[in-house]
Order: sequence, then structure tokens, then C-alpha cells
Amino acid sequence: MNKNTKILIPEISGDWTERLRSGGTNIWNHALHGKPHRNGLPEVRLDPPETGLYAELIDGAWYWVSGCAKCNESGERWSYSVCDKHNVCRLCSTHRSKLTGTPWGHPDGFTCKPCQDAVDAIAKAEALARFAESEYDQHDFCSMDECKCPHCATGIHIEAEDYRDQNMKCDTCGGLFGLRIEYEPSFTTTVIGERVTA
Repeated sequence: MNKNTKILIPEISGDWTERLRSGGTNIWNHALHGKPHRNGLPEVRLDPPETGLYAELIDGAWYWVSGCAKCNESGERWSYSVCDKHNVCRLCSTHRSKLTGTPWGHPDGFTCKPCQDAVDAIAKAEALARFAESEYDQHDFCSMDECKCPHCATGIHIEAEDYRDQNMKCDTCGGLFGLRIEYEPSFTTTVIGERVTA
């Protein structure tokens, strides 16, 4: 795909300045909950003529332009519109159409399941080797400032809304463990009646 691609979209007036994207589909005058857009114009949905293009308003007219960061050599990560040529695994270059499993998202595109499995196996072996060298014991996993897997000592981020006792599986080594949330006591006091001043 040429990074200078610019194809006029005659179906869309330049007066229509609001556009949403849903996957590859571009939507103008998006109707919410079955109600027409506030400008009264009909909703229009168009797919680009080629994968990797998206609609952009340029000098008062809508054009299909390249959204592929690799074609555009923009250096951007997490490209929203990837062309067919660059829609490949970042490690083995297998095209997305040839995948049999769900790929893993990555800032540089995606990683196919076999490649991700290989990456995960290396990370697991490295974590277990570090654990063995460090001679941890069970007391190293008590009253910690962060959650760590007791099998491989990998730090695990827990969102505040997930603060509860639970059984977990480590994403690095696959080890199962129980997590118990421990709280430090804190105190709040309030005056009852009138404040004592003398």
C-alpha cells in the first residue's frame, strides 16, 4: 500500500464532519439506540476498498487514506488499520488468514499462538531458573508489598477491584496458588456531641 494513497469518497459530503470507526467500517451520522443522528441525516456505513485504509476529512472532502503504520513509516505502535501485506505475526510472518488459534495483541502487530507459546516457555524457564538460584522459602511470600507467585517469584499486578482472597494461576509459570489479602488496621475518629475545648 502506498503511504500517499488518497481516494475520494464521493458518497460522503464534506459537510459530514463526524465519523466513527468500528473495525474496518467507517460510520457517518451514527444513530444511537435506533434514533437518527442529531443532524437528521441518514447513517452511512462504508468499508474501505482495500484493507488498511480508513476515511479522513481533508480540505473539506472525505478520502480513503492509508492507516498502516508500517506502510506510512510513521513509527507508531498499535496501528488501527493494518494493510494486508503487514497483517502478519511479528515473529514468524505468518499471515493472519492462516492462523488456527487466536493471536496475542502486541504494540508491533500481533503474535501468533505458536510463537507466543515459545515466548512464554522461555519466560517460564528463565523465571524458574532465577527462583532456584535465589533460594526462596515460604516465608519470602508472607506480608509482601506486592503479589508474587510462590512458584517463580514473578510479580503479579492486582487491580484494586480484585482485592479479595482468591485462587490464582501465574501467567508466567502456570503454577496455582492461593492469594490472601492482608490489611493493616487504620483508625478514624469523629467528635460525638460538642467538641471539648476546656
